[in-house]
Amino acid sequence: MMNSTSQPLLGRTINLLRDFAVIRSSALAWCILAISLTVTAIAWFLSSQYIRDRASDRFLFRVSEMEVSIEQRMLEYEQVLRGGVGLMEASNNVSRAEWRTYFENSRFQEYYPGIQGVGFSQVVDAEAKDAFVQSVRAEGFPDFDIRPAGERDRYTAIVYLEPFDWRNQRAFGFDMYSEETRRAAMDAAIASGDPTISGVVTLVQETEDDVQRGFLLYLPVFERGQPVETSEQRMAAVTGFVYAPFRSRDLMIGIRKSNLPDIEFKVYDSVDLTEDALLYDSSQPFLAEPKTGDADFVLTKRLHLRGRDWTIHFESQPDFISGGESAISLAVAFVGLLVDVLLFLIIGSIGRQQRHAETLAEQMTSEFRKAQKQFQAVCDTAHDPIVLLDQSKKVVYGNPATMDAFGFTGSELIGTSANRLFERSLLEMEPLSSTTHDELLCVRKDGATFPARISTSYWHDGEQQIAAIIIRDVTEQKRADTLIRQHITELSRSNRDLDAFAYVASHDLRSPLRNIKHLADWVMEDTGDQLPAESAAHLQTLKQCIDRMDQLLDDLLQYSRAGRVHDRLTEVNTEALVTKVSGMLAKPASMQVRIDGELPTFRTLKTPLETCLRNLINNAIKHHDREDGTIVVSALEKDDWIQFVVEDDGPGIATRFQKKVFEIFRTLAPSDWKSSSGMGLSIIKKTVETYGGKIELESELGEGTRFILHWPREIVLPLESVEKTVSAESAGST
Repeated sequence: MMNSTSQPLLGRTINLLRDFAVIRSSALAWCILAISLTVTAIAWFLSSQYIRDRASDRFLFRVSEMEVSIEQRMLEYEQVLRGGVGLMEASNNVSRAEWRTYFENSRFQEYYPGIQGVGFSQVVDAEAKDAFVQSVRAEGFPDFDIRPAGERDRYTAIVYLEPFDWRNQRAFGFDMYSEETRRAAMDAAIASGDPTISGVVTLVQETEDDVQRGFLLYLPVFERGQPVETSEQRMAAVTGFVYAPFRSRDLMIGIRKSNLPDIEFKVYDSVDLTEDALLYDSSQPFLAEPKTGDADFVLTKRLHLRGRDWTIHFESQPDFISGGESAISLAVAFVGLLVDVLLFLIIGSIGRQQRHAETLAEQMTSEFRKAQKQFQAVCDTAHDPIVLLDQSKKVVYGNPATMDAFGFTGSELIGTSANRLFERSLLEMEPLSSTTHDELLCVRKDGATFPARISTSYWHDGEQQIAAIIIRDVTEQKRADTLIRQHITELSRSNRDLDAFAYVASHDLRSPLRNIKHLADWVMEDTGDQLPAESAAHLQTLKQCIDRMDQLLDDLLQYSRAGRVHDRLTEVNTEALVTKVSGMLAKPASMQVRIDGELPTFRTLKTPLETCLRNLINNAIKHHDREDGTIVVSALEKDDWIQFVVEDDGPGIATRFQKKVFEIFRTLAPSDWKSSSGMGLSIIKKTVETYGGKIELESELGEGTRFILHWPREIVLPLESVEKTVSAESAGST
């Protein structure tokens, strides 16, 4: 045994490192865990700070976006008002219809959502008030008046307001100059000549429901040709105001939309954030309780709009930093902790894994040896020979059954070429996949051969391709197949003999019967009335017996042919088939044959099925005790069967006779009844059973009879078909 000094330097170094890792892995694992936890904490802090900075930037962008949206929207509304001023200054007298047409075509509510309407308020001096009121009433508004009532030096009556709906009609005739906040905005608009926003007001359009705070935007209209350079000149030249009323919540919702889905804000009409100056609160009326003021981001902005200073207070909602964003820092911490723990466990388990790997290797070696022994035991006890061939087609293994079958000893078999065991065709096979060959000849040591079925599979053992061959001797199987073919041939010959007998019985025996019938007819014709009545009755009975014998011979031939006359499988419409058969049968005029429900159409043998259904319906007609009876044909589809039911309301069949009605030559009719030979139901039974079906009978005396024909969906081939197959195989083998 070599000592440690004789080992290579590299090998000793690896062993030392391995031993150190096993011994010192615990302390090293704790040290690395402490370092990795510190790194994880730093990464969590930086990721949290990064997420908050991104959220702050997004908050500032949303606020700026909302600020720009408000300014842009108010500029758009100013353009709407300037369009109205342009209309007024372009015409000496703009009518109500022209005002409506202009603003309907402008579709301002579609393109400028949030605006309550666009109107014109006319300046009316006190001395012209009555004439002005009468002129408006003459337009079709008999109840028009300037509101509120009272004596004033100057009035501003709202005369046009579109859309002129029920809400805006509440402002029709209102004198906005009579209210202090509105008057201040109107005076400021006259003084500057520019659009001016009013302070917070309650619009006259408001009702008791959904009351909102509002404001108005004014743009003065001056008389053409008058000087408007100074405030006094503009005050003297003003003729009215084009204005727009706004409900603050409707306006802000239209502006907000998707701009601030996760930010709440309040709009104040001053620099003071008081309740009286509150113009809009985005949380009302949605929040039942006031917010606690713990928002992550808060910002207050001042906005100068057309003569007014608005203050907007923004606060982020609790979910402004989304769960997904918050989860990023948590994910960093979680993944870091997970990596730390895994690294700790990995380093700490190096020694254990070393020992476990050695134990596992020993177990795998033991299991491999066990599997080898199991394979050896299976092959040694197998009844079929098993041979393994290497890539050069030489035997590397053969089980005891191989030695018994081929006559070789173990030492003789190993290394033997496959040429000595198998015919040439086996060696010419392409080793691409597992294959099975029927009846290849195998060669014994003494040169004798035997037929065998051979299954071959291939695999690589890492060095070369191995072929595993399982050999099954089929000598006894071939003998059994030959014996079965002989039995089938003998049964076929016996059936042919029976057919010949039935043919002779039904054809050759008819000739003497016809002669006897002719002799009886001649005797009756020759004797005429001279023949005694008793003798004439005997001759008539003789003729009936001859007819019945003829019917028996004909039915005997049909019985012998039942299930023997085959046609091709075709698509059969059984409803049309039953209709055709019932129309061809002789029955009393008042007797009915009807179909209950739908009869199926399926692929089967038409002629045998037609024979069965015709005999069943004919049997029900012949054995009915009334001429006004009813025969019902129906069908029920099952998975493997089509159940045809032929039911009548005739006399029924007693229970003691029900098992005998299917026997040959059995009938419940009188023995001298020429139309019943007792063969009809026997023919049906033989036919349906030939093809794998069956027939059942249900009946009670006085309650009719019910035959159930179970016709198979899959037709079973009769003996003649098997005979043809066997004959073809025999011819091929010879």
